[in-house]
Order: sequence, then C-alpha cells, then structure tokens
Amino acid sequence: MIKNYITVALRNLMNQKFYSIIKILGLAVGLASSILIALFVYEDFSYDGFNTKKDRIVRVLTIDNAQGVKSKLVGVTYPGFAPAIEQDVPEVVNSVRIFNQGRVPLRVGDNLLSSEGAYRTESSFFEIFDYKLVNGNSRGVLDEPNSVVLTQALATKLFGKENPVGKAIQMGTTSLNVKAVMADPPKNSHLQFDMLRSITPTPSDSSYAQFLNSFGGISGHVYLLLDQPRDLKTIIPKLKQVADKNQGYELFEPSLQYLSDIHLKSGEILFEQNHNKTDGSNLYVLSFVAMLIVLLAAVNFMNLVTAHAASRAKEVGLRKVVGAVKEQLIWQHLLESIVVTAISFGIAFVLAIVLLPVLNNVYQRYATYQPLLSPIAIAGSLIGVLVLGLIAGSYPAFVLSSFKPVTVLKGAFKNSSGGIRLRQTLVVLQFTISIALMVGMGIVFLQMNYIQNKDLGFSREQILTIPFKGPQAQQKAKTFQTELKRNPSIISTGTSSNKLGQQLGRTNIAPEGKPSETNYITSIMVVDESFIPTMDIKLLKGRNFSTQFPADSASSMIINEEMARLLDWPEPIGKTIRLETGQNQFTAYQVVGLVKDFHFATIRHKVEPVFMLYNKDNSQLAIKISTANVPGTLDFIGQTWKRINAETPYEYNFLDADFANLYRSEQTFATMFSHFTVLALFIAVLGLLGLSAFTAQQRRKEISIRKVLGADVSQIIFLLSKDFLQLVLVAVIIAIPIAWYFMRKWLEDFAYRTDMNPWVFVAAAVTAIMVALGTVSYLSYKAAQTNPIKSLRNE
Repeated sequence: MIKNYITVALRNLMNQKFYSIIKILGLAVGLASSILIALFVYEDFSYDGFNTKKDRIVRVLTIDNAQGVKSKLVGVTYPGFAPAIEQDVPEVVNSVRIFNQGRVPLRVGDNLLSSEGAYRTESSFFEIFDYKLVNGNSRGVLDEPNSVVLTQALATKLFGKENPVGKAIQMGTTSLNVKAVMADPPKNSHLQFDMLRSITPTPSDSSYAQFLNSFGGISGHVYLLLDQPRDLKTIIPKLKQVADKNQGYELFEPSLQYLSDIHLKSGEILFEQNHNKTDGSNLYVLSFVAMLIVLLAAVNFMNLVTAHAASRAKEVGLRKVVGAVKEQLIWQHLLESIVVTAISFGIAFVLAIVLLPVLNNVYQRYATYQPLLSPIAIAGSLIGVLVLGLIAGSYPAFVLSSFKPVTVLKGAFKNSSGGIRLRQTLVVLQFTISIALMVGMGIVFLQMNYIQNKDLGFSREQILTIPFKGPQAQQKAKTFQTELKRNPSIISTGTSSNKLGQQLGRTNIAPEGKPSETNYITSIMVVDESFIPTMDIKLLKGRNFSTQFPADSASSMIINEEMARLLDWPEPIGKTIRLETGQNQFTAYQVVGLVKDFHFATIRHKVEPVFMLYNKDNSQLAIKISTANVPGTLDFIGQTWKRINAETPYEYNFLDADFANLYRSEQTFATMFSHFTVLALFIAVLGLLGLSAFTAQQRRKEISIRKVLGADVSQIIFLLSKDFLQLVLVAVIIAIPIAWYFMRKWLEDFAYRTDMNPWVFVAAAVTAIMVALGTVSYLSYKAAQTNPIKSLRNE
C-alpha cells in the first residue's frame, strides 16, 4: 500500500511539473540556507571544544575599578597570581601563565622570518590544554630557559623537512632550543600561535624572575584547572583573598570565565588573547534568521499544497465514489507531502555541502559538514522531514478527505472560505518575515557602514605601519626614517609605542588638585614629535612635542579631551600630573598640549582618557605616503629596509586594512545576514509566483468572460493583483513595528551606533510591494493575453 502511495505521489509530481518545481525549489533553498547557518553557528559554539577538560578550565579576569577606566573588564592579571592561587585555593589543581610576544623575528642560517604569534608559557600548558605534540615529550618540555615548542607550520618554514628537535633558532641575540614540535592549533581554538617559549628565566635574568612573582601590576593571561565543574561565584572571593594576601592593588577585583564562554562572551573584555572572537548575540540573531527561513519555506510549501488541493477536489470525490475510505485519502496526501519534503531535503543537503567551501572562503570561516553526519543530526533531520511533511499535508489530507463526494464533484470546495483565509494568512506571514528581514539587513548595513566610516579622530588613509622588532631595528630607526624622506612620495613619518587600533597600556596618575585617596588609572602612549601631525590628530590647545624643547622627554605630556573631562580641567595647559617612575618615586609632568579625542582602540569601546609622553625612538613606525605610484613607493620602502635592517624581517601593513580586520566578525555577520535575507525574499517570491499562477488558472473562466465583455489588459491585471497587494500591505503594517523593536535592541549593544533611519523601513516596504506587484503582474498579464475562446471551450 505504501509503495502505491509513493508511486502515485511521484506521478502527481510529474504531472504538475511547474508547481512541483516551485514547491521543491523553495523548500530546498530554505532548508539549505538553514543548514548552512546551522553549520556556521555550530563552528562558533565549538570553539575550544577539543579540550577534554573544557568544563574545568577557567580564565582569570580582572575588574579595574579605578577612576578613568570605562571598559572595566580586562583579560590580564598579576604575573605571580597563578602559583599563589594554586597554593592557597584547594579547588584549583593546576595553572598556567601565558604572555603574548606577538610576531617575533627568527633566524635559522640564512632563513629569516617572523613567527605568526609567539607565547611565553610553562610546561603546564600541555597538562591543561589538549594541544598535541607530534615530536618530543610534553612532560617538562618548557622547564628549561629558552626552550621552545614549534608548530608544524613554523617548523616547516624554518627547517623544511628536517627534524628540528634539538636544533637552535636565533631570536635577535638569543639562542632558542627546540624541544618539541606540536600540531598546528585547531582553527576553533581561541589561542592561535606558532611558537611557545619557556617563561623560565636564565640565571642572569633576575629582573624577569622578580617580574614573574610580582603583584605590582597586571600583565599576562592565567588559566586555572579546577578539580571539578563549580559555581565560579564560590571561588572568586577566594581569589580576592589571595590577591589581598600578596598586597595586590585594592581596586583590581579578580573574576573568572569558563573556557567555553571565551569565544562568544568576551565582547567587553580588553587586553586579552582571543583570536577571532565574536559576539554571541549575533549567533542568536543568525539562528533566529535560520528558523525564520525554514518557517518561510515551510509556509510557502504549505500554501502551495493547500492552494493546489482545491484542484484535486474532483480526484478525491472520484476516489470516494470508487470506494476509497477516509484513512486511505489522508495517508495518500500525507505521504505525498512527505515525499516532496524528503526530495527537497536531499537537494538541500547536497547544496549545503557544495556551497560550504565557497561560503567559507567568502566569510573567512572554517565550518565543516561533519556535524551533519552525527547520529543526532541524522535523527533530527529525519524527524524534521517527517514533521514538516505531516504539517504541510495535514490541510488537504484532513479537510479534503472529509468532504462528501457530491460536494467536491460540484467544485464547491475551490471557493471554500476556510481555504482562502488560510492562504491569505500564510501570504501575510511570508511577507511579514521577508519585510522584517529586509529592515534588519538595512539596519545592519547602516551600522557596519557607520563603523567603517566613523571619524576616528585621526587619518588612516595611505598610512603604512612598520614594527621595529628588537634593539637592532630600533637603533637604526632614525637612519631608516631619514632615508625614507629622500623619496618625495613619503609625506611624513612618526613613531609611537603602540600602533593605533591596539589597546594601550594603563598606569596610575596623580593629578594636581585631586585628593590623594582618589585612584586614577588612564591609558598611556609614547610618541615622537612627528607622530601627531603624521596621523592628523587635531591639536586643540597648547603645542606639540618638539626637539626645540629638550625638557619634553622628561617633563611634558599631551592629553586628550576625555582626560580633561575626567579631571574637570577646562584649561588643562600648564597643569601637572605625577607619574610613578620607581618604587615610591614620582615625576611631575606638565600638560603642554590638548588633542581631540581619537579612537586608539576599536569603537566597540568608548574613548578613554589617554596621555602621551615624548620619546624620540619608539617601536612602531607610521608612514604617510602619496597616492601617486603606490607600488613604486612600497618597493622603495622595502628595499630601504632590507639595506638598513638586513637582520630583521620586513613587515608592513596598511592601517585602514588593519582597522577593517578589527571588525571582521561584524562584517562577516552583516554579509551573512544580507545573503540569507535575499534568499528569504527569493523563497517568498517563488511562493507568490506559484500561488498567483494557480489563482490565474482558477479564475481563467472569469477572465475570459470579462475580456468578452470588453475588459482590457490593465483592468484584468488590476483585478488579479489587488488582492495580493492588500495582503502585502497588511504584512508591511505588521512587520515594521516588529523589526523596529528587535533592531533597536540589537543596536543597543554598540557603544557608538547609527540612527534608526526611517528610509530603511520605507525601502523595505516599497521593495516588498514592487516585488509582489512585479511577480503577480507578470502572470496576470500572461493570463489576460490568453485567448478567451480556449478557456471557455474547455469549460
């Protein structure tokens, strides 16, 4: 019997090719979209999941409660905190410290390159995390000074196919000993690096040994391994007790974060090592979009099945006349619906697998199709196909099968008010979802455009940045700049302690006229006299640093507007701020200039107070170049570097590209949102196409009679279009307030955000109306052009 039902279902699909293609294509596109979104969301939720102890690994954070700090939560803590916690907190069974060194220059013979990311850490790194060694023993691997572990990628770059274990690498004047080689970190690890170096100091490096045990400041990252999963609220107070016992800074409040939360719940955290972090709320938005697309595809499918059911009323009547019982008719319609759903899902599965690598490249993601092959995913897919098929086929199955043969054979069912109202409701739901998604796409686009084009308080166009790595490169910094300025395409150069876009360091300050018991911590940056004009940072009052003022390096500073507001200094020029320059030693600096606020970090965070000190030699070079002959200028800079700094790898970046990369996660989200919104609109249009074609077919006798009585084409188009347009207008009225509410909530997560432009809502509404009008008008025009004699003859 089931075989017969399936055979009949396939025969009906073949007999109604147009409607079958629309039903299958719409559902397949919707399911493929939802599968792809699910894979990308799964990728983000899978971060750090390869660690078998993930439910016991926590990261130590610090809440900075000092005045002047707006972003309170930071990812660094005291260097000496980890061993002290392990000793005094019984719930902690192991710990590891990690200090980020960034890209460091390495040499093996004549092979000179920079690591992609180097950490200084200890052997417990491999006891807590599950990073695999492919060559060497993890036990005590980083106990000796200057011992290193290389990833396979870096080992290949440095040594080719040779076994690097036991060999040496030069890092400046320091010789590093390779103890082991490890597999490259998984793409879904929040820690991304290619070299691990021991934090064990050499016998002569007493200052570094003292630093590792210090509680005077916060730097470096600490991870703890708990004895079992615990409520972190019970452990955090014990960390505070350990900090107080070791004379930790009273305004630094320790906190904890589980490993599984680091990738998704670190948007507010500064000073952290977190590769490619994202905002968890965006994943929930994408998940919601996936559910809406599935709902849209399902509604489209149900609408077409319900509409087409009317044309099969006579078939049902004839089946009943020849002896078919109600249960047989129900199962016939349900199985037909399930068959269509299964075919659509099969196509969707293939589409998702084929498109995944393409979209990975577009979105710079690393999702795989492997989760689809898990038993849970397979079982969920089968249940989903079954449920969707049953729901979509329920209306024709139960309603048609309950009609009396005499009623359906007379054709009364096709004018059923219940069937019409259901189809109207489904059309409204389709376009409500589509319009809401279009509004969301517009708001997301405006916010991303706002982020990309917001005035940062400095120029990032045509700015080249080069790091001076190591003392040799820094010693030759002035010579390098002098040689660069011989080229007329080099407009200016300037150096700083940090590249803009990177979080600056923080320090205590003691402003004049403020109570000594008030603790101020603000950001600090060191620059030379050329940095401010090179970056086009606007000087509002006072002067810039200058070589004509020899005292600038010892007693002058420049502050930003936010610093002046914090200290309530309407006229800050001439004010003094004392800085701690040694144990219980303070140096007074006079404010000589006030600059306009500039975003030295990302605009995810509000601008914080910052002051700049002067130094003629700094580790980051900014070069402003002319737009003329950029390739030639870049070649000149590279050749000059290699001539002067032959022992240091040449690296450069464009500052605007660096800033764009800072918002890669947000831009990827915006691109994905827009792509899947377009697909949602396509599904809605596809459904409207099938429904309007069916409507035109059902009303062909009416159209023919109207043409015979003198109606022209425009009148017939209006007749067939007005009902659909009324439904779209109802969808607009429903969708606009819903979209406004949810997008306003989404924008609240941004420190700086665009306005809710009303034109976005107008554009979404007009687009929906025009698309619906274009779709229906096209089919109405074809119906109006049909020869009335053919339609009336068929009747």
